[in-house]
Amino acid sequence: MNFYIKTFGCQMNERDSEKVIGILTQNGWKMTDDIKSANLVIVNSCAVREKAENKIYSEIGRLRFKNKNATVVAMGCVAQINYEKLSRVADIVVGTNTIDEFYKIAKTPQKGAFIKERMDNPDYIFPHVEGVSAFVDIMYGCNNFCTYCIVPYTRGREISRKKEAIIEEIKRLTDKGTKEVMLLGQNVNSYGKGLEYNFVDLLYEVNKIDGLKRIRFTTSHPKDFSKELIDAMRDLDKVCEHIHLPLQSGSNKILKLMRRGYTKEDYLEKVMLFKETIPQGSITTDIIVGFPQETEEDFLETIDVLKTVEYDTSFSFKYSKRPLTKASQMKGQIDEKTKLKRLNYLQELQAQITQKKLKNYEGKIVEVLVEGKAKKEGMLSGRNRQNIVVNFNFRDNIKAGDCLRVKIIKALKHSLVGELI
Repeated sequence: MNFYIKTFGCQMNERDSEKVIGILTQNGWKMTDDIKSANLVIVNSCAVREKAENKIYSEIGRLRFKNKNATVVAMGCVAQINYEKLSRVADIVVGTNTIDEFYKIAKTPQKGAFIKERMDNPDYIFPHVEGVSAFVDIMYGCNNFCTYCIVPYTRGREISRKKEAIIEEIKRLTDKGTKEVMLLGQNVNSYGKGLEYNFVDLLYEVNKIDGLKRIRFTTSHPKDFSKELIDAMRDLDKVCEHIHLPLQSGSNKILKLMRRGYTKEDYLEKVMLFKETIPQGSITTDIIVGFPQETEEDFLETIDVLKTVEYDTSFSFKYSKRPLTKASQMKGQIDEKTKLKRLNYLQELQAQITQKKLKNYEGKIVEVLVEGKAKKEGMLSGRNRQNIVVNFNFRDNIKAGDCLRVKIIKALKHSLVGELI
């Protein structure tokens, strides 16, 4: 029996798809890239923006046209909030809190919608697909209810996994050759609420695991980003010098409307502390343009932060109305033409900053964790500790998972080219 899976959205969705792949393969299924040979077709959906949500319905229609006999499963965030609508186009609908339902689907796929508001056992260790790097959930859900964000409705209320389960999961991974873990949570800085330890405590424990070479994490919420965490990033040898710290807007008026819980000044103070403490560190961010009531002056406040911080890269998007969110009902919605104009301006500026930052690596020696072969013949690919892709020359006896010293000889648009030392 073959299955085909298509994943849209964030790292959490990628990890959920990996869980499904693990469950099915453990039960004798084989994954295929050939949609026509699949008995089971799975679409993991994203609801963060309207365009992404609408794409799921057209994608299911496209896949059904290619394989009319397959059982179609819709899962993910759209499934969690719009299961009734999805049930009209998919045979089975699985929400974000019912991934374990795939153990039953693996044996006997039965039509229906399987949705729960909370997970039965958040500490359960789902299977992984073996590799150099692995996603590890440390918490699920979100309690922040930013006015533009649908995640609290698609992922539920925040709950932290016990550190014993997390440590055991990572040890199992390292026993199978994993060298790097990405700790996942909507707001990792609030990990541990209701427990007797916090995120920094967890980092110290993970850092002790034998065989593990690198620790990354995402996402950090600026309101909870602390000096304690910055100091841990400096002091723990396995924690990489990269932070993803979503700004969303540089305008205090807009930040308040977004219910972000910090000001532009708060944000910049924490960024400057990070830069002073970890000068070699990299910073990436998320930005929304065209939020309701955003004036040109508000937008220029965002541009000011972009110029001040000089992010290594930013993920920027036009504001998109989402059901259930307060922002969707706000007055002062911005027209699409204005949103697009602002987005293009911001992205052009970010491209210039990114190129400048990458050029700064030329001539420097960096540590690269080998991930595998690069697209270019005779080259290998990996990432440095700042999470930048580095492609470099191949040599015999090098394998995925090795940490190597590479001298950067050229900066490209989004990556670096180097040669082995």
